[in-house]
Amino acid sequence: MHAYEKPARKKPDDGTSLVTFTLLLTAPAVLAAAALRPRSRSGARGGRRG
Repeated sequence: MHAYEKPARKKPDDGTSLVTFTLLLTAPAVLAAAALRPRSRSGARGGRRG
């Protein structure tokens, strides 16, 4: 018996890695959250004070 055995399942080579799939799922959600976030008016509160 060999010291190292190959894994039973190979990584699928369909061209979509886990990182790419995760980015495709999360990027639209992050952009939507940023677009829907209420914008603060300049100087309303928490602005810079000299």
